[in-house]
This record gives sequence, C-alpha cells and structure tokens, in this order.
Amino acid sequence: MLKSYQADGPRKVLLKDGVIHFQDTSIGCFVLNISTGGAGLVLDSDVPLPFSFDLEIDGEQIRRRCLVVWRNDCLLGVSFNLDRRS
Repeated sequence: MLKSYQADGPRKVLLKDGVIHFQDTSIGCFVLNISTGGAGLVLDSDVPLPFSFDLEIDGEQIRRRCLVVWRNDCLLGVSFNLDRRS
C-alpha cells in the first residue's frame, strides 16, 4: 500500500458492476467511484489479483488497463494506464 497516495481529482460516484480480466480469468467487481485517472472497486472476496489488469464497466464500450495503487481486503483503488485503452 502506498502511504502517500492521493486521488488524481474529484471522484464521481458510479455504483456499477464491472469485470476484471487478466490472463484467462474474469472476476466480477463493483465500481464505487471513478475519475479520469482511476477508480475505487469492491470485490466479493479477498481474491488474489495481479498488479495490473483490464477493467470493463457495464454500459461502457472501452476496457481500461488498471494498476493497483492500494488494497484493503476487498476494497481497492486503481489508476488507469491512459496509454492503453481499447
């Protein structure tokens, strides 16, 4: 966990389902909030995740590349790798 982490700006409450993709694995999540540079996510359980993964949010056409910035059990904060959007 990074102790000096600060959000990139105001977060918008989103409250939408999402899917985390890495390797050949997909894990459901809930997107609490979002900004241009990152998001707050909730997982159903404390499952292991890689440092980076792709995130799909219900109703959106893009898949965002995410980097884990902090994690506390089932809650995590990610930053978006803005260089890689599909």
